[in-house]
Amino acid sequence: MKNIVRTLILSVCLLSTVAAGADDKERIGEGNDGNRSGPVHHFELFDEAGMKIRAEDESPNPFSLKKTCGECHDYEKIAAGWHFNGHNPEVDPGRPGQPWVLTDSRTRTQIPLSGRGWEGTFTPEQLGVTPWEFVKKNFSHFPGGSYGEMAAEDVDDEIRQNISGMYEINCLTCHHRSYKQDHSLAALQAGRQNYRWIAAASSGKAEIKGVALSLDDFFDPEFDEGIETVYDKNIFDSDDKVFFDIGMPSNDQCYFCHSNQNLGVTTDDEWTRDEDVHLQSGLNCIDCHRNGDDHMITRGIETDGPGKSLTCEGCHVDEHGDSPELGRLGAPKPAHRGIPTIHFEKLTCTACHSGPWPTEEVGRWKTARIHKTGLHGKHNLDITQPHVYAPVLMKGADEKIGPYKIFWPAYWATVEGETLTPLAPKDVMDVAGKTLKAKVEKVDDWRPLTEAQITDVLKAFSDDEQTVVYVAGGKKYQLNGETLDISEDDAAKPYAWPMAHDVRPAEQGLGVRLCKDCHTTDSAFFFGKVQADSPVQTEGGPEMVEMIQLQGIDRLYMWMFNASFVFRPMLKIVAFASCGLIALVVLAYFLRAVAAISNACKEEVV
Repeated sequence: MKNIVRTLILSVCLLSTVAAGADDKERIGEGNDGNRSGPVHHFELFDEAGMKIRAEDESPNPFSLKKTCGECHDYEKIAAGWHFNGHNPEVDPGRPGQPWVLTDSRTRTQIPLSGRGWEGTFTPEQLGVTPWEFVKKNFSHFPGGSYGEMAAEDVDDEIRQNISGMYEINCLTCHHRSYKQDHSLAALQAGRQNYRWIAAASSGKAEIKGVALSLDDFFDPEFDEGIETVYDKNIFDSDDKVFFDIGMPSNDQCYFCHSNQNLGVTTDDEWTRDEDVHLQSGLNCIDCHRNGDDHMITRGIETDGPGKSLTCEGCHVDEHGDSPELGRLGAPKPAHRGIPTIHFEKLTCTACHSGPWPTEEVGRWKTARIHKTGLHGKHNLDITQPHVYAPVLMKGADEKIGPYKIFWPAYWATVEGETLTPLAPKDVMDVAGKTLKAKVEKVDDWRPLTEAQITDVLKAFSDDEQTVVYVAGGKKYQLNGETLDISEDDAAKPYAWPMAHDVRPAEQGLGVRLCKDCHTTDSAFFFGKVQADSPVQTEGGPEMVEMIQLQGIDRLYMWMFNASFVFRPMLKIVAFASCGLIALVVLAYFLRAVAAISNACKEEVV
């Protein structure tokens, strides 16, 4: 009876809050009065119904950051910030970034997903991925909000969402500076679908007992044992207020979602790798990647507005310092002596200064979000796909060559004109599961696929009124009668996003050894190779693609141009010698002219 009364009270409070127009109230955490010191965060906790949590509560609910932080901060305004608006197609998507990835080993599928509409990505809706399913697949490095707060569309999903709760924005992930803030534990709670308990558990303020994922669909919190929230009583003071060590995000907090691992560097040698030169110099991630109350973080790319000064050129080239030799905060201004200005028209700053030096064969990397790294304990995952390659020096949308991370999409798709629309893995298995379920040993992390199998799968779809193709490794496989046509297609090109870090100092940038760093006939900058990753098995092994192909430059032209650098020292000697010889000839004629004029003057005087 007590629980029923409590539930009724919570419902009334919710209705009262909505009716009162809670979003219109004044908040003390917004704006800036000019004082740069940070406030002490010592406040009351509220659950998702807006009820205050007290130390003496017998069965307390987990605290809600939407309600707790929302007392002082505009939650809806924050929810429109860059980390939380990825589902909204009306937001300016900006330069393409790292996508989410839908993978399915059975159907040999890896598809870049994004709600931002970046070229080469597909929205979850196009793949039939509901918001609930999206969060289930990308739970480990998800900051909350966005898809996590969208109502479930399917009836079964709605049942599960009622048990798990909404995945609110976890403000503490970035702003809680306590050593107890546990990102790995947050991922574990998300994996258990304990969404409403994530903030309480990962902050170290409470222990969570129970797993929402294991609860029956008919679970009733009034009569069944479910999930228990056990607060550390010592966190409450006599007024039932709790202290949080809140501040600006640290590098370590950014790293959990934004780390990258070069698989070419062994684990034993990982400790020898240097950080970004900016971090080594004392800067923090947020010194460049700043935001206001709206949480629209500057991304360090060329743009207009206040964020323009927080780019490479903004700090190192534009006039910000009192000295003509120094930029923002004393950033050194590059001299670039001897480098023709065309390089700055054709290359990004990061082409020479970001990531490791280009090598003959591009290596593989892992990223925190895609490969779910940083998880500890039994829920540690060893995800190998998709294979991400970097640094790949290729031409971007800005027509400049820069370093990128890439992976090669692989999926089955329907064709309508020149548009390819991926099929959901479930739909592929429904039609061609018999062919694709065959047990095979993995080859290079893939379940291998032969051209004969591709033909069989496409034939299985031939009864439908739609044309189906398979895309992998930069190729499109399409059935033409009984023949499998294989061709290159723009839809099969690798998905790429810029590689901005780690930045190397000028002494380690390309060009430090002058032209020969790039302009040789076997230069890794132009002729380095990257594997066209694909499950399709061919006799010659995996296809290798030269970076010059991704740069859109004619290979023969570039090879001949680079070959000319072999003779340039000799040409310079010949040129200087010729100039000297010409100068001597001109000088001889000049002296003869002077003598002739002098003689003529003497004769005239006589």
